[in-house]
Amino acid sequence: MSRVMPRAERRWAALLLVASLVPATALGTHRHTSSTTAKERDRRTWRARATHRRLSQIVVTATRRAKPAQDVAIALTAVNGSEVQSLRIQQPLNLSMLDPSLSTMNAQTDSTPLFLLRGIGLDDFNNNNSSGVGIYLDGVFASFPGFLTGAMYDVARIEILKGPQGTLYGKNTDGGAINIISAQPTKQPSGYLDVSYSRWNTVDATGAVSGPLNDWIKARLAGTMTTQGEGYQTDLTTGKKYGKLDRGGARAIFDLQLNANTDLNLNFHWVYDHSTPSSPSTPNVETLIPSEPFPTAGLMDSPPGGTLVRVGGLPLHKDDIGGGTAATLNVRFKSFTLTSISAYDYFSDHSLDNYDGYPAADNNWTKNFQQWQWSQEVRLTSKTSGPVDWIVGAIYSQNWYHNRDALDWTFVYGLATFMTQGGLAITAENFVQREQSAGVYANVDTHLSSRLTLVTGLRYSHDSASFDGATVDPTGLLTYAAHNFSGPIVPNTILAALNESRANQNLSYRVGLNYQFRPQMLLYGSVATGYKSGIYYGQPAQVQVDWGYVRPETNLTSELGFKSRFLDNSLQVDMDVFDSVIRNRQSSLSLWAGPVGTQPLIAGLGNLPQSRIDGIEAEIDWRPIRGLLIHLAATRLDARVTETLVNDNGLALFTPVQVGQMLPDAPNFAGSYVVSYEHPITQDLIAYTQVNDRYVSDIHPYLGDPTTFGHGHDMGARVGVRNPVQGWDVSLWSTNLTDTRPMTYAFAGSEGQRVSFYQMPRSIGIEFRYAFEPRR
Repeated sequence: MSRVMPRAERRWAALLLVASLVPATALGTHRHTSSTTAKERDRRTWRARATHRRLSQIVVTATRRAKPAQDVAIALTAVNGSEVQSLRIQQPLNLSMLDPSLSTMNAQTDSTPLFLLRGIGLDDFNNNNSSGVGIYLDGVFASFPGFLTGAMYDVARIEILKGPQGTLYGKNTDGGAINIISAQPTKQPSGYLDVSYSRWNTVDATGAVSGPLNDWIKARLAGTMTTQGEGYQTDLTTGKKYGKLDRGGARAIFDLQLNANTDLNLNFHWVYDHSTPSSPSTPNVETLIPSEPFPTAGLMDSPPGGTLVRVGGLPLHKDDIGGGTAATLNVRFKSFTLTSISAYDYFSDHSLDNYDGYPAADNNWTKNFQQWQWSQEVRLTSKTSGPVDWIVGAIYSQNWYHNRDALDWTFVYGLATFMTQGGLAITAENFVQREQSAGVYANVDTHLSSRLTLVTGLRYSHDSASFDGATVDPTGLLTYAAHNFSGPIVPNTILAALNESRANQNLSYRVGLNYQFRPQMLLYGSVATGYKSGIYYGQPAQVQVDWGYVRPETNLTSELGFKSRFLDNSLQVDMDVFDSVIRNRQSSLSLWAGPVGTQPLIAGLGNLPQSRIDGIEAEIDWRPIRGLLIHLAATRLDARVTETLVNDNGLALFTPVQVGQMLPDAPNFAGSYVVSYEHPITQDLIAYTQVNDRYVSDIHPYLGDPTTFGHGHDMGARVGVRNPVQGWDVSLWSTNLTDTRPMTYAFAGSEGQRVSFYQMPRSIGIEFRYAFEPRR
């Protein structure tokens, strides 16, 4: 009798298949080359790399054409795939390790990553919204946070562009843009397998094989998976484990050379996540709730640190799946290149979150949403041989979002007869949101002299959004309790309903001057605008006014900066200062659902009339001696409210928002460093070590909420030995080396309690990597 292989076994079988292909393919690449000669050539190559002091140069496509990062007159951070792997950046959420001006956090338990650059982005925790920092996966804009929860693997490089990028990248880039570029098919057979084992019986495995299929088709297959034997959190009452990972993905890229001037890149990708979510915790809810007719003392609060929680027996779960495809066509003409990018993506989430941080039914969040997007972009890029370099293009996109979430408020509204009882007071929503976006853009670099360049850019955008849905009280008991337990109990009472469409237009521009002071020093200045399109609030609403359209956000930024290299290219110093004026900042708000103190606190989304952010940031890369590389980076922000916000659609704020108040998710200071050292120990072996850390000062979650988090650091380390000739690498690594537990996110819950998400405890692991390339 045949047996269906279990899902976990199927994943391991797939990875073993990839691993089995590696040596078999490698054997076919030696041909008639002398093994001794090839090894000696490899030794000379890596010894040359290990002994030189010059900094390497990363070529980026930040301005839609390939240029060295130091020649791009935009404040940006660029890292290659080996650095991403070495720092264990496994999800877009971890990108803040690369650049202190980037703030990332999970506003829910691993399902809504938030991204802000220089304090501008998104602090809304709902999945129907998108950040003001545009995230581009292989050239395709990710319109929803759900597209950014998957694993990040087999990466060629990452580019973080700071400041408004509205002319070349369009809407939702008023804070900046992030390009995540996958490794591409290679001309010769190559591949690798990377496996690590760490705390909580966690196994990470990533592999790829790449090479030509025939004379005109190259392919690359890559996959990754993470399985965790047990969760890192323990319920104080039940002993159950939470925070257990089970996720992965796969990608296939085909590069077709259709003729001498035309190539087509096809990208197929798939992700899954069947993890058991972690839970936030709260240390102070027992002091804030009224006395109950059942025991609560000592049964609701949990200690700081995040490893001991109280979930109340909720069956926390996550069932995410997504996939998509993208086709990029390049046709090279005599004086320009035509590029067409067509893409489609889908993502689905079914999950249950203990969003309140304690075991009673308060904001127990059942999520059920599906999201789709498709887009078509066409652009023409001039060759770079003349006095003017230009890019013109157009893009059209649509996305859909269908949501059927529910929040359980049974305990908050006094309906529970025992502490963990739920299902009596529910807000359940069902809505469909549709968005359409169209834009045309042009960017021109006019070389006024061999050193001076004028940069001008313009983009017109037209965006529309529609929302059709309702939030109901299925039992009628929530409405009954909200009216002091009086009046009729009417099942399916409508709490909020909305059916409307809105449209808006925007004209973004950039004007800048770049001056090549000397071959290794670039001075630049610019004035640029950015734009985040209007959106609807997506959480189940308790009152009608909590649902509504939130107007577009705009940003005007002035910036001065320089990029320079000294000491025979061994020292690089980049610095810039900027001033941003933001109008109608889309901000999450902490609100009273009714008269102050009589109803629970709820969240909303509104517009802050005006705010301002001044800042300075710097990055330094230095190779003081052979084998040693030091990277330092820091950002200082003064992000404040410049116009008072009194209420949101008549609902009072939890605390007033006054002029001068610090903006949410915009820390005054953040800094990071990476120090690495490598040294040959034998003819074929290199020993290496690395230490990295990131510090961030206090952060506020959203307007009207006095809660703070942050004020901590996250140190990592790695030590290992590798043999570049034979292609293997073995290392020991640690995350959160000092085992500190700062809060990575926190907010005021419905009872005013502090709901806290903590940094994961220290983990130590061992990693083995084997890579092969053909002998030449």
